[in-house]
Amino acid sequence: MKNFTYQWCENLFLIHIQLNNKLKAQDEVKLLRFFDGKTTKTEVISIKSTMDSYRFIVSRSHPQEKGFSIEYNDEMILDAFKIDDRAYYPTESFYSE
Repeated sequence: MKNFTYQWCENLFLIHIQLNNKLKAQDEVKLLRFFDGKTTKTEVISIKSTMDSYRFIVSRSHPQEKGFSIEYNDEMILDAFKIDDRAYYPTESFYSE
């Protein structure tokens, strides 16, 4: 399993995530949210086998949320983009693996 972790900063509240599913196999990724260093909420995101690319937006769920982590299959490639919250448009890629 691979892991992507992001710590929220004061002026950024949205991250655009793109997962490339090279095997086109049905899979799941876990989104874990951190509050004061503790995981308090886990979400499971299902990836369909017919999709080779899957996109979603992660937003800060609470003012006290410190960051999040995404656990995903070794065969997937994750790209993360910062989003200009006024336009909801990915503006800057800052992670790819």
